[in-house]
This record gives sequence, C-alpha cells and structure tokens, in this order.
Amino acid sequence: MAILLSEVVREKTTKKRTFLGLLLTALLFLCGAAFYLLIFVRYPYAFFSRSIVMGLTISTLLLTLLFLCGLLAIVLSILRKRTFPPLRWIMGKTLLFLYPIVLLIGRLTHITQEKIQRSFIEVNNQLVRSRGVKVKSGELLLLLPHCLQNDSCSYKITHNIDNCRRCGRCQIAQILELSSARGVPTVVVTGGTLARRAVKNYSPRTVVAVACERDLSSGVLDSFPLPVFGVLNERPEGPCHNTRVDLRALQEALDLLLV
Repeated sequence: MAILLSEVVREKTTKKRTFLGLLLTALLFLCGAAFYLLIFVRYPYAFFSRSIVMGLTISTLLLTLLFLCGLLAIVLSILRKRTFPPLRWIMGKTLLFLYPIVLLIGRLTHITQEKIQRSFIEVNNQLVRSRGVKVKSGELLLLLPHCLQNDSCSYKITHNIDNCRRCGRCQIAQILELSSARGVPTVVVTGGTLARRAVKNYSPRTVVAVACERDLSSGVLDSFPLPVFGVLNERPEGPCHNTRVDLRALQEALDLLLV
C-alpha cells in the first residue's frame, strides 16, 4: 500500500517542465559545441582540415536552430492546447534526436531517469491532446503489458486476451469491460517487439498504451509519427509483477481519443 501511495504522489508531482528544461539544456549544449568548433577552426595548428570543421560547425548550428524551432512549437502547442500541423514533423524529430542527450544530461545532474521519462510522457500526452485526435473505435488500439495479469494465473492472454476467465484476481476483466463497451481492439504484449507487431497488424490511427516509464517512452519514440497516449501503470509489488493501472485514467484516455 505504501508503494502504491508513493506512485500516486509521484504521478501528481511530476511536471512537464522537467523534460522541457532538460530539452532546452540539450539545445544549449549543442550551441556550445558549435561555438567550440568555431573557435577550434580558427586555431592555426588545427589537426583537422578547416573546411571539415567549418562544415561540422555550420551543420551543428543549423540543427540547433531547427531543434529550437521544434522546442518552441512544443511549448506553444502545450500552452495554447492546439497543434501546428506544418511543425509536427520537426517537433517529433526534436524529441527523437534530443531524447538521448536529455537522459545523459539528467544523469550528469542527478535527475533520475524515471522522473525524466515520466515528465516526457506527460509532455507527449499533452501534445496528443493538443492535436485533437478523434478516431473511430476500430482505428484505436489499446496495448497492455502482460504484467497486469495475475502472476499465478494459468490462462495466458498474451496471444489471445479472450482467454481471460474474468475471475477478478487482476484488472484484466475490468479493462476488457472498458474496451469492449467501446469496441476498441485490445492486445496484451510482453515487450516492444510484440507491441510493434501489434501496431503493424492492426494499423491503428492512434494508440493508448499502458506500461512503465521506460517502455512507454521507448514505445512513443519508436511509433513516431503515430500518436501514442501513455497511461503509466502502478507497481505495488515491484516492477513487472502484478502491476495495476488507474482505470479512471485509462477510461479518460480512451474517451479522449474516440469520436
């Protein structure tokens, strides 16, 4: 119970500004690298050809400018609660390219990876909201992690969720009620490979995914440009074992995206 309460408190205190602040720091890092190269190219005894270093400098400055536009578009989309379709590509590329640098900076500044990933998921979800995505039930896919199923259950549902006997020992039965009532295809996966296969097989226009911070973050990035709305699971017994999900948050996510 104490672990579950801790999860709820962390969920409430996670801020989008954590990831956005680190994203800005990553841009400043790129800008600093560009100016360092600019100084290096003027050194008369530079080991590398000046033309090569100058090319790297210009490329880095252009990338920094491009990603700065992406960051501004992300912030404006969150503040105005509406997206800018012509800028979606650069917004996505900004997140894809700078995400590893953000994690590195977080490690150097002693910000936990889980906190950064949680903040990233909140930013991503806000961007999905700002797009105003509305799809029919058959165009939405619900992805669930296998650890939501009770660990002692002998009826495995990773290949066929209808194998669930709805005994009530885990939340799968309640989740099936939510998804069935809305006609949303639901798949239980054991990892990223099966998740990608499910997305390929169903070809949805959008996805609601339940997972931990690490799997959700990688799934959002791997699925670009497909919009993925993430719902974090709860881990009262530790990672990957008898996890749970806030059913109200899951219902709100489904209703948000359905016509």
